[in-house]
Amino acid sequence: MCRDEKIHIAVAETSPIVSSGISYCLRRLPGLQVHVVEVNTYLDLVDCISTSPIDVVVVNPTFGGVFDPSALRSQVNYDFKIMAIEIGVLDRQTRSLYDDALSIVDDMTTMVSKIKNLCKGDEDKPSDKEPLSQREKEIIKLLVKGLTNKEIADQLCLSVYTVNTHRRNISNKLQIHSATGLTIYAIVNQLVDLSEISLG
Repeated sequence: MCRDEKIHIAVAETSPIVSSGISYCLRRLPGLQVHVVEVNTYLDLVDCISTSPIDVVVVNPTFGGVFDPSALRSQVNYDFKIMAIEIGVLDRQTRSLYDDALSIVDDMTTMVSKIKNLCKGDEDKPSDKEPLSQREKEIIKLLVKGLTNKEIADQLCLSVYTVNTHRRNISNKLQIHSATGLTIYAIVNQLVDLSEISLG
């Protein structure tokens, strides 16, 4: 979690007013660089976490009916924190399912403190980049050539889930979270030739 200078947050809320308001505040937290993605369906949330480096999910406890944080964690099998959006007062049992809660009455200082506390502990992890496996290098080559996860899975005889897992591992090891950054890495490290890269 919190693998680079930016903290990647997914806001899962069906109300555009609440979602936009929380996103607006998160992007402007003093002393933090936050990248926010808004999703309004459960499937979009799962897809977002499966394909992007999400550190924190900020979610309404009624998202998708009744939101189950443990079900999302087991479905995605990926390390991230989950904060409840607290519009009213959450009962103790619901509150215990989440890592923290972000209240709509929190001021900016409180929001910064809560986000930083969720990211604590990761700063102590070693920052040395782990070497890429041969399979991860193959996946990078295919990604920068413009292949989709499904096409990569078919070509390498893997499941799409395995390709997604490799992509997350690549992002974590390299601390690169954009297609452009990955392309530059592949060129600099001679994994691909410039003529092999998909520009469209």
